[in-house]
Amino acid sequence: MEKIGNVLLDTSCYPGEDLYSDGAIEDRILGLVGKYPPGQYNQVIAKEQDWAVMYHLAKEREYILSWYPFEEGAKILEIGSGCGAVTGAVAAKAKSVTCIDLSHKRSTINAVRNKGRDNLKICVGNFQDIEKGLDQDFDYATLIGVFEYGKGYIGGEKPYHGFLDSIMGHLKPGGKLLIAIENKFGLKYWAGCTEDHVGAFFEGLEGYPGTEGVRTFTKPELIEILEECGYTDYQFYYPYPDYKFPTAIYSDGRLPKRGELDRNICNFDRKRFVLMDEGKVFDQILDNGLFPLYSNSFFLEVTKEGGGKEAKGNVLYTKYSSGRAPEFALRTCITKAGTGIAFSKVAECPQGQAHIQSIVKKMEKLQEIWKQKGLFQVNKCWLEDGNVCFEYLEGMTLEEKLDKFVENGELQTAVQWIKKAAGRIKEAASVQEFSMTQEFQQVFGDVAFPWQEQAAEAADIDLIFSNLLLAGDGAWHVLDYEWTFCFPVPVGYLVYRALHYYLEAAPKRRKLKEELNLYESLGITEEKKKVYQKMEQGFQSYIAGGYVSVGELYHRMGKKAIPLGQVLQETDKRRAQAYIDYGQGFSEGNSFFIEQGFEEDVSYTVSLPEGAEGAWIDPALSACILKDVSLVWEGGLPVKYTTTGFEMEKNCYLFDNSDPKIIIEEIPVGKHKVEISYRISILEGQTARMLMDKVNTKGRMKKKVRGLIRG
Repeated sequence: MEKIGNVLLDTSCYPGEDLYSDGAIEDRILGLVGKYPPGQYNQVIAKEQDWAVMYHLAKEREYILSWYPFEEGAKILEIGSGCGAVTGAVAAKAKSVTCIDLSHKRSTINAVRNKGRDNLKICVGNFQDIEKGLDQDFDYATLIGVFEYGKGYIGGEKPYHGFLDSIMGHLKPGGKLLIAIENKFGLKYWAGCTEDHVGAFFEGLEGYPGTEGVRTFTKPELIEILEECGYTDYQFYYPYPDYKFPTAIYSDGRLPKRGELDRNICNFDRKRFVLMDEGKVFDQILDNGLFPLYSNSFFLEVTKEGGGKEAKGNVLYTKYSSGRAPEFALRTCITKAGTGIAFSKVAECPQGQAHIQSIVKKMEKLQEIWKQKGLFQVNKCWLEDGNVCFEYLEGMTLEEKLDKFVENGELQTAVQWIKKAAGRIKEAASVQEFSMTQEFQQVFGDVAFPWQEQAAEAADIDLIFSNLLLAGDGAWHVLDYEWTFCFPVPVGYLVYRALHYYLEAAPKRRKLKEELNLYESLGITEEKKKVYQKMEQGFQSYIAGGYVSVGELYHRMGKKAIPLGQVLQETDKRRAQAYIDYGQGFSEGNSFFIEQGFEEDVSYTVSLPEGAEGAWIDPALSACILKDVSLVWEGGLPVKYTTTGFEMEKNCYLFDNSDPKIIIEEIPVGKHKVEISYRISILEGQTARMLMDKVNTKGRMKKKVRGLIRG
């Protein structure tokens, strides 16, 4: 037994060594959690820019469970707790949490980051050894990214059935098992992402022909396993974009709407291809009622028979306002309670309570301002149990209406509605001459207006089209008014913001942006747009408060997402070609192609036929840079070669045209195979010329080895 802070580390079943590890990075993570409190992990991730650090420490990992309505006083079993990515979210809501993990190092990391909690015990060792001594009265058990490894835990002919039965045996009647797992048929795998566990393209889609020890499942396959085991009380949820970093959780009671699934490029761990516009494909999937089959991940709640206690409100949907400072971090929930539906906002952190409570005051202010003209109606809200609750309204948002016009090619009709909305925004405001205030500068930054601005004395800056619900009686309801400020804000900025977040949010709306100058037609000149953009940047910085969002982290450290068109184009450009000289010069007839793949690091062997007196190697059909160039004969003898490039430094060449060549003029007796390796970067012609100009200007060019010979 060990104790780290208040956390008990039970090592009675530990085999004495960690049977799996990510290596030195785990030592690095242990050092980080020992040095920094959880509130600083986001800044640590931004500094480290390492996927493993982000994967294990990001607060967003908790989002797969922090929304779940655990019963008060719950006793929870967390299987496969790892470094504690979700342990904190579970422990914050439970009376007691028992964790199980095979790795002592990862369990130590978990204990260190949660050392202040007195309701946490971590058992280190193999599940099969530990579970023999486990209680059988847990209220909940969690398998977050673990069920797919059931074969490794259990073994046997039906390991996943056995794993499921084993865990359910430790739940009390009415207890719930919570599973998060990738969908084998998730759209991202069709669209160019590698399988999450083995890093191979289409491995899951093809049924794991080259993989042992791990399996993900489709929805029908999971249902088959559950029902074969006799568990018929289950509910599926659909985390988006996946369960690892979800921004929203959908259910069969509230599936995504068209246009909502537009943030699909988020590959941090590996490169991916972009074989389609996933947002457009998701829209087609939604139109055909197939989303539950193609959701990238599942969150599954399985209830054991024999309960009787009435469950808490059933969550239909939750969405996180991620990337915000703790005082602004909220999540929006739609919950079914009895025969009604409730809509609420919940503070993710204790610091957010003041912001939550301010929303009711904002409603009252807007009601006062808007009641005379009646152009907008405020969705009513009230405080309840520390949350802010809203009327649940149904209907079509202006965004949905506009999208239908755009998809049907009715662009002028869409423009008319946009102008109508802009007119309402301008007219509804209680206008006065804008004057700069300290509160304005705190939120929007130090912005200068070279012209006279009309301003709303109190403004809801979030009158974006997705927040405007069009009722059947012609009323325009404002669904969300969280960002209302009681100081003067330029009315032009309100219009700019509504237009900006519609036009820029989805590629399908580009027609409106490209063919019709909507900004100008609404009085937003290029000069004004630049000032409003600066205001928006200031506002985003204000609500982020230094917190680095997952989207920003992707820009900093995400892996390449390579479009299909670029793949095809660069595959042609990256095609190597070998020319053989039999004493009569080089020709296309005496040449052959060498496929060198799509990676930057390239290696291949060229076999030279009998009678060859010389050879050219064209490493690409494009301008390029070759680094770490190495040519050796079989047996390790270095090859004497020249190039048509410019030697930047040793074994590094810049080729500034589309016909780069490595030239072997002397072939030693008895040598027939050349092993070639280098790192290649394909360049556009213009880029190559710019680099060449810099090389010449700075005097860094060492030599032009030689020009083209015999064509």
